[in-house]
Amino acid sequence: MIFYGIADAHGIESFEPVNLSSETETFKMEGPKVSLMVLRAQANRHRHAVVYSANVSLKDSLEIYKMLENGEFVEALLKLKECGKDIMLAKMPGSEKSWNLIPNADLDPYS
Repeated sequence: MIFYGIADAHGIESFEPVNLSSETETFKMEGPKVSLMVLRAQANRHRHAVVYSANVSLKDSLEIYKMLENGEFVEALLKLKECGKDIMLAKMPGSEKSWNLIPNADLDPYS
């Protein structure tokens, strides 16, 4: 299953499933929802916010959802980075560097 969302210095902010209409359809980092996420991430670049997509197994996605429900945002991002396959980042200046730095609350200048 493919999931996408926003992650930053404090972990995963959003983790949304992608609904593909057919087995052969692929997810592209575009469309109205992704565009809104990119705008939100750009407004929070000081926290190294990025928009990501990743292929995650059902078992791992349920673990990530549970972590998010429990407020374990950092742990959820670490789990996503550990188990996610085919990770893509929306095109934003510095997004790949930020992805490699997060999670790390010390990167947030307002913490």
